[in-house]
Amino acid sequence: MQSNNFQLMNFLEYTRLRSPELADYLKAVANTPLKFEGEDPLKHSSYNHVHLWKLEYLSDIYDWIDVDYRVDFVKYALEQWRRRMKGLPPYKQKGYRLYVYEAIAPTISAVAETDFGFPYSYCDRSIFVANIRDVLALYRDRRWQDNFADLDWEISGDLILNSIKKNNGSIGEPTADSLSLQVGELRKLIVNMGLDSQVNKIRQHFKRRPADFSNNLKYGDCWHVFERVLKPGYK
Repeated sequence: MQSNNFQLMNFLEYTRLRSPELADYLKAVANTPLKFEGEDPLKHSSYNHVHLWKLEYLSDIYDWIDVDYRVDFVKYALEQWRRRMKGLPPYKQKGYRLYVYEAIAPTISAVAETDFGFPYSYCDRSIFVANIRDVLALYRDRRWQDNFADLDWEISGDLILNSIKKNNGSIGEPTADSLSLQVGELRKLIVNMGLDSQVNKIRQHFKRRPADFSNNLKYGDCWHVFERVLKPGYK
């Protein structure tokens, strides 16, 4: 499949023909709840981001998930976000910034425009790239299972989330012990499976502070980021 010749509106149907599981995931990503409260773009990004872990997990299984497919996947999801964000207050007042950046899995994020501008300025290893493909091409030769090379445990995301719920939002020893894991291994699985947002929602339910998983992310000497600025009232 060639990205330049592919009609984006048919992409979900195309994906469903190849993998219903991935199509359901794509639809869920495209419909991720978005919230832009306050003036701190990092808080926006913390709520409005998705690590595309299942895309990378399935790329180990399906060789048709290549760079072209990844590009269309991200474009489809972000286009749905762009349309949906027209119905939120920042649309006319501030506008937005959309991001695609390098993490364990490609990650997409949205923030409202603020006085801070670029929300990830704390990271001095940022390399801005000209297009989405420049980020997604980094995953051409990466294998998702390599993120688990030092773990002998095969575990599902649902089991992790249910265990955290049973332990009142704990991501410490009670939950780790129940899964026969070390605390560090549990945190690594949460990040690798893209569960951080869901975990923090569970923690919020139990009136716990959000957990910071940034120290568990793996980067090389730098990380690559694509930025798209959407002006107020964009068409």
